[in-house]
Amino acid sequence: MKVCLRYKKNKEDAHSLLNLSFLKILDGLKSLDQASPFEPWIRRIAINTAIDEFRKNKKHSDTELQNFSEEYWSGRLSEANQADEEFNAEQLRNLIRTLPDISQQVFNLCVLDGFGYDEIASKLDITEATCRWHVHFARKTLKALISKGKLMINTVML
Repeated sequence: MKVCLRYKKNKEDAHSLLNLSFLKILDGLKSLDQASPFEPWIRRIAINTAIDEFRKNKKHSDTELQNFSEEYWSGRLSEANQADEEFNAEQLRNLIRTLPDISQQVFNLCVLDGFGYDEIASKLDITEATCRWHVHFARKTLKALISKGKLMINTVML
C-alpha cells in the first residue's frame, strides 16, 4: 500500500492500484522463482502496475507533456533538498501528492524507487531530458513548499 500511495493522490485510487497489483501478483505466483526474495518482487509489480495505469490514463490527463532538449539542461544543476528534522515523512508525502501527475510519477520513480532516467523515459514514453526536467521541477517545487511551510511554522512560534 505504501508504494501505491506514492503514485496516487488519494487513498481510493491507491486502493484501486493495490487491487490491480494483487491480481497481477496472484497471476504471477506460479512463475515466481522460489529462490527470489518475495518482497522486492511484489514491490516491482506494484511499481510496474502504477506505470501501466499512468500510461493508460496519460491521454486523459490534464497535464500537457513537454519535451525538453539537451540544450535546456546544459549548464543547469539541480540542488539536493534536505528537510529539517521537524518535517516528517507524512508531510513530505502529502507535498509530493500536490505535484502534477507526471512530475509526481517521474520523481517517485527516480528519487524514491531508484530508476534511471533512461528506464523512466522508456517506461513513460518521454525523453530523458524531460525526465530530468520533471525531477528538477519536483525538487524545486518541494523545496519552495517546504520553505513556505517552515516560514509558517516560524511565524506561529513567534
